[in-house]
Amino acid sequence: MSFYEFAEELKKENPNKIVFIKTGAFFNCIGKDSIIAEKILGLKRTCFSKGICKCGMPVQYWREHIENVKKVAQEKNIGIIIYDEMNNGRYKYNNKEYDILLNVEGNYEQPSQINCKDCAKYIYYKEEKDTNYYSIKREEFEDLSNSIKKILEDIEKIFEILKDNK
Repeated sequence: MSFYEFAEELKKENPNKIVFIKTGAFFNCIGKDSIIAEKILGLKRTCFSKGICKCGMPVQYWREHIENVKKVAQEKNIGIIIYDEMNNGRYKYNNKEYDILLNVEGNYEQPSQINCKDCAKYIYYKEEKDTNYYSIKREEFEDLSNSIKKILEDIEKIFEILKDNK
């Protein structure tokens, strides 16, 4: 099982919460959860893999500021669940055991489509109905690509005209 599949299983159990999972020195969330975490919690979002983003916070920070994390989640009305490595944890992944470190209830309804704050032209959308996999529609890139194709077609026509006039 991949980390993505493990995260998907935990997300299915907690569809209305941002799901953070300990990965090395960070608690990370992926997919739409990372977009919400960036937008609402101010965390930095990066790429997990092509078409999937992630957001995280150093484990040490979470442990030192867990009460503040709870307070912010409650103020923003966001459900958050954090899974940490623990002995005798109920969830198994990659020879490690995980269980719930923090579970904050919230009624925040996650929108189905969110614009990335870094570039308003990048729109994240769900690939498949029951997954947390999101892709990026790069409208600006598509426009540029179409413009280049048109220029290349025009150049070909110019060469044809020049060739015919020789």
